[in-house]
Amino acid sequence: MTKKKMDEPADLPGEPVSALDHRALDHDAVDHSAVAEEQQASAGDARGRRIRLTAAVIVGALVIAGGSAAITASALGGGSGSGPMGSMPGMAGAPTTSPPAEPGPTVNTAGFPTGGPGIFTDTCAHTTTAANDPILMPGMTGMAMQHDFFGNTTTTAQTVASQLVGGSTSCSTTADASAYWTPVLFQNGTPLTPRSALIYWRAPAGAQHEVQTVPAGLTMIAGDESALEPQGRQTIGWTCSGMAQVRLADTPQDCAAGTFLRLVITFPNCWDGHTLDGAKQANVVMMSGSSCPSSHPVQIPQIVFHVNYPTSSAAGLTLSISPDAQGPITTEHADFMNGWNEPVLTSDVKACVVTGTRCGPVSGPDAVPKGGKQR
Repeated sequence: MTKKKMDEPADLPGEPVSALDHRALDHDAVDHSAVAEEQQASAGDARGRRIRLTAAVIVGALVIAGGSAAITASALGGGSGSGPMGSMPGMAGAPTTSPPAEPGPTVNTAGFPTGGPGIFTDTCAHTTTAANDPILMPGMTGMAMQHDFFGNTTTTAQTVASQLVGGSTSCSTTADASAYWTPVLFQNGTPLTPRSALIYWRAPAGAQHEVQTVPAGLTMIAGDESALEPQGRQTIGWTCSGMAQVRLADTPQDCAAGTFLRLVITFPNCWDGHTLDGAKQANVVMMSGSSCPSSHPVQIPQIVFHVNYPTSSAAGLTLSISPDAQGPITTEHADFMNGWNEPVLTSDVKACVVTGTRCGPVSGPDAVPKGGKQR
């Protein structure tokens, strides 16, 4: 098979980054022109999605949530502490608004590609596998579905967002001590352990000038753990590493020998502007077009999360749905708990995303970006 040229049309209007060549997530050949194709095609096509999940979720239960894919956001420790979440183990009081970030380091993007989608990336290695979920099941150690964790190396069921910042991390920049996690993927009953995740920070087409930084303390869930049918490629997609010609699909697909099955999850990027404790509220919604709805008017960077799994076959795949049970692949989702150094994140967002600069991968304590491709 021959590789599709990166300047050809995007695979599908509105699909997440699908043609990125980061073989086995070694990230030695990432082509950001694919992002430009996707964003130019995405305006007005992505479907709005939301769900309402509670911390009292019965582990492993599959509840039909209106028959649609969904997205929620939550921030542990946020809000007034009232209501069911206020008394959960591991919770701590926090303001419902994100304080303004301190001025961060100046990001020099001289000579970087411009005129395309503003973007930067970081890479976070797999850290641990555990039956914990500090967003929906805080404090309930060992009672959640099995998750693969990336980024912050100390994440437990008791973790709250404020504990992450400045902590130990497996990410390519120490400024990103966020916690990321996805349910464990099994093949014929055997867990498939990913090596690392490649994370894109971007804005939808036409929206970059309105983007603000991710608020401190925010946590988000992309996808619906109760979905009984494919959630749509705008949220959950599957493709293959190193095969730009393979279109993003709703379900896993067989890949060529020597390549890897790749999961692509796109997070929401429209925030209501004030709610951080969102376990029972849909305070972040998926983008629909280039403008956020009046109920969620604040554009934040959109996270596109890529994970490669050590298999080229789509046969016999299941996902963890409880500590000891597996269920359908349609329940795929990913979680994010913001542990960024807020001034550093703000600087990269302003210098790269807002200005339409393709900054590429970032590294070091100041998340200094490289331009264009990483070779």
